[in-house]
Amino acid sequence: MCGAARWGRAVTAAERPTIVERFVTLCRRNPVVVDAVLAALLMYVAVSWTLEGKVPRADQAVALVMAVLVATPVALRRTHPIPAAVGTAVIAAAAQLFFPGIGAVVLLPALVMGYSAIAYGPRWAGAVAFVLILLGAVIRPAIGLLTTTADLPGPWALPLVLGVPLVLALLVWLSGSLRRAAVRRTEQLRDRARLLEETRRQEVRIELLAERSRISREVHDVVAHSLSGIIAQADGGQFAAQRDPQKAVEVLAGIATTGREALGDVRGLLEMLRDSGIDDGGVDEPGRPQPGTDDVAALVEQVRAGGLPVELAVTGTPRPIGGGSALTAYRVVQEALTNVLKHAGPATPTHVGLEWTEDELTVRIRDEGARGPVPRPPRGGHGLIGMRERAALHGGSVETGPHPDGGWAVRLRLPLRGER
Repeated sequence: MCGAARWGRAVTAAERPTIVERFVTLCRRNPVVVDAVLAALLMYVAVSWTLEGKVPRADQAVALVMAVLVATPVALRRTHPIPAAVGTAVIAAAAQLFFPGIGAVVLLPALVMGYSAIAYGPRWAGAVAFVLILLGAVIRPAIGLLTTTADLPGPWALPLVLGVPLVLALLVWLSGSLRRAAVRRTEQLRDRARLLEETRRQEVRIELLAERSRISREVHDVVAHSLSGIIAQADGGQFAAQRDPQKAVEVLAGIATTGREALGDVRGLLEMLRDSGIDDGGVDEPGRPQPGTDDVAALVEQVRAGGLPVELAVTGTPRPIGGGSALTAYRVVQEALTNVLKHAGPATPTHVGLEWTEDELTVRIRDEGARGPVPRPPRGGHGLIGMRERAALHGGSVETGPHPDGGWAVRLRLPLRGER
């Protein structure tokens, strides 16, 4: 089954490889088989020349043997070009020196191996092998021509006879060089494609890690705040149940409200991650908008109902800002108040301030220090890290630390340029 079909997409007729493309791919995957066929073809041509009388009758048996020997290394011309070229050069030289009449039998395989040595071998080794093949293929004819110069007609006969093999050798050299350049270019393109693919995978991995970090922050802010509020209200409800049953009922109602809101936040978060709607017929509306600066007052009121004495002060002129910046401000207030409940206790007076200017929103959260038993929260939280990461995504910063007048303070600064 094709890969596209496995992933649920039908392969169109235009995307299917043609018969020629399949044949070319098969040949590229099996170079030894293709070169073995070429070697067999060269053997056939050499045997045909021999049997047709282009080789003296006395040398025909030797020519048939040499035809097989000199063409056999062609099967390895791409996988082992240098050893195959050296073997062809030795066989061709032996044939030319000891059996001058069979030169035509070894010439064509020698030219093919010379081309292959230049195209597929190392540069210096290919050049050496090419020279050896050239000498092995033409050394005997050149010696014969030099010893019979007196019988050649005209003064240009000798340069012409020697020039033809040299021109042929030059053409083979140029062809091999062009093929070598094409092979190197193809390898470079493949390396580039592999590098680009690896880069793409790394980018996807970075995006996944960033998304995982974002999800972690959202889950931490939603769940940790809600559970801290529920725990604080439940602790207060234990004492209220003994003294004022009606107050205990109100605390239980607050716990139920906080739980429903947390459930709605989690459902909205899950829907956002799935990018699909949820319709379970419940009372909670899926996909509700993310909270922002306008919801800080409701958050403070909710925490105050849970028992934490917290006050909100707003200075400057509030205005609508980008969803990411607004959510960051809300989550920082939420996390800071959660930390007050966890680390200082529900009886700690706390102050929340939103300061609006033309270019910046400053959010301050400060508690006055524990006024009773200090809780012992579990270690290993990531709330402060999440605050800083959120602020950095929108060009802001978060500063945390002890306040000079006691307690703990958190300050968020968000630039508002371009938010108007």
